[in-house]
Amino acid sequence: MLGALVALGLAGRIGAEEAPVEASADAPATVVARAVLRGAPSGGVFFLRQGPEAPVVAIGAAHSFDRTALAEAGEVRFLSQDGHREVARSSRYYARPGVPYRAFGGTLRGDFLTSALAEPPQGVRALTPADRPVQAGAAVHVLGAARRGSNVERIDARVAVAEAERIFVDLDGYRGLDGFGGAPVLDAAGGVVGMLQSAAPFGRGMRLGIGPIGGVVEALAEPYEGGLGRLFATLAPAPSAATDPTARRRAATGSPFGSGNPDSAAAVASRAAVAASMAPRELRLSIETPDDGAVVGNAAFAFVAGHASALRGQRSRIDIVIVIDTSVSTSGPAGLDVDGDGELGVLDPDAVPGFDDVTTDPGDSILAAEISAARELLRGLDPRVSRVALVTFAGEADLRLPPGPRGFRIKRAATTEEPLTSDHARLHAALDRLGERRPRGQTHMAAGVDLATLELLGLPGSLSLADPDSEKLVLFLTDGRPTLPSPSEPNNVRSVLASAQRARRAGIRIHTFAIGPEALSGPISTVEMAAITDGLFTPVREPGRLARFVETVSFASVEDVVVRNETRDLRVVHARTHADGSWNALVPLVPGSNQIVVRARSSEGDEATRELRVRYEPGGSTPPVPAEWIGRHNDLLRDHLVALRTERDEATRRELVIEIERERAAAEQRAAAQRKELEIEAVPGQ
Repeated sequence: MLGALVALGLAGRIGAEEAPVEASADAPATVVARAVLRGAPSGGVFFLRQGPEAPVVAIGAAHSFDRTALAEAGEVRFLSQDGHREVARSSRYYARPGVPYRAFGGTLRGDFLTSALAEPPQGVRALTPADRPVQAGAAVHVLGAARRGSNVERIDARVAVAEAERIFVDLDGYRGLDGFGGAPVLDAAGGVVGMLQSAAPFGRGMRLGIGPIGGVVEALAEPYEGGLGRLFATLAPAPSAATDPTARRRAATGSPFGSGNPDSAAAVASRAAVAASMAPRELRLSIETPDDGAVVGNAAFAFVAGHASALRGQRSRIDIVIVIDTSVSTSGPAGLDVDGDGELGVLDPDAVPGFDDVTTDPGDSILAAEISAARELLRGLDPRVSRVALVTFAGEADLRLPPGPRGFRIKRAATTEEPLTSDHARLHAALDRLGERRPRGQTHMAAGVDLATLELLGLPGSLSLADPDSEKLVLFLTDGRPTLPSPSEPNNVRSVLASAQRARRAGIRIHTFAIGPEALSGPISTVEMAAITDGLFTPVREPGRLARFVETVSFASVEDVVVRNETRDLRVVHARTHADGSWNALVPLVPGSNQIVVRARSSEGDEATRELRVRYEPGGSTPPVPAEWIGRHNDLLRDHLVALRTERDEATRRELVIEIERERAAAEQRAAAQRKELEIEAVPGQ
């Protein structure tokens, strides 16, 4: 089980956090980087902090890392010198990458990569840049990541040449430098003056080429996204498995997550997910009822239904995990009569959150609104083409122990309430049980995302049986900002983004809903989570209206389905398109032959058309509606009888779409501002 979890980088992130490894003054400063995709050491790095308020950044030589391979891997693990312990990981460049010194226009000074860390490093110490440039004749020492044993190797030497673009250090005699690539070069005061880049024979000894640290310092002064960094894939210099479908399929023939056993559960699931996630989308449209040439006689309309989807490759099924926030804040009032009992729940000023019902009517809480939205989603899904799982998240920190570099120890984080199933009765029962529980705990978003990823891939530790040919999606509902696993908000945001990155590598899209003023005041986690995975972020200002907003999401990537009777150019008024791409309509008919045309448009702009002929003979018989469509047929009849789809209804729908777009734009602006805030407010020692 552990091997499968490590293959996806999920170990230790869903339940309790492992004990932190504190760094001592004599702890090593250099480590080995291992790309997840390749599984082989890529080069040495050291950790640098420019000042007590600045974040710790991993520094390595640009020529030691293939940036296209980094894009394919999506993540790099930094291992201890013996290669047995992970000390940190990264999925983003902190600042602009440099150019290898061997490349055209490259210099020793510009040969570097800077990586933003998902969490502070464990068991290694961070170095700081030297106060001033080194001079010729100065004493320096080079720290290397020794591959054998656990002690740091050190080479003492003096500077022979000191220039702005390069530094040379001469050694007497020859010696092996295995483990010294990308090693830091320190002055007598312990400040970093440069990074070891090359070695060549020189006279009776060796000349070491050092890249001055000034190039790194200049890059760190202009970090990407206020310090959050940019994904490796976004800066790939050549088509890669992260940016090109052909390369992605080629990469999928091996083990994309570095598993030593290509037939392991993790490797097989990952290969299938990676290959399918980059296949081109194809819009498919079908009419399932009635048959072409059918005769209708007992009503002046025909019930027409089918499916439309723009899924990857030949996929025709959808797996969805609904992730629901159950933290204590969701016990607050939603602002609307969610349960429809005629009583509007309001805040009870005497209630104790986590122990009492915070609202006067618990059926009108934010959690109740989330449950109602999940039920509304289920109502529109066709069990023949979709499965759904239910995951909840919150989190309780063990405050008896002080937080370490990886944050608090977490006693409770995420739970699978119901694994992937097509049995909606089981899902409704799970929602019933959830509604009987009292919200409690903090907001551990990363745990919710990670557990949803496990369930969709069916890896050991999950309760679901994976479908390698399904489209995999997450519907993520939250009313807050991440408050776990760390006491630092920047670290919590980074944990969420790392979880989203793992989901992206597995071909999973996440649609996020930020519910209420707290979630919308700091929406960077929900905005970025959706952006990283090519999902949709939806702001919900009023929690009680969440169910209406959930209806706007299309899991099948279908923008619209339009049904018309072309015989008299009659557009259908009563029609519905559901989240999984199933659609149905009541089509008005005229006596005689009627040509019905169905047109679908995908979210990427592709279009598909299907036609059939239906003959209307007043007073004749009508073929029965197939059993699987009876519920949808009755829903449309109710719409028709009470005239729900009026011009006023359409105007309301348009206003809702405009409201969503307005809130989405405002939230994205706040997320951009929050990126800068998080860097400014970074906690000392990170």
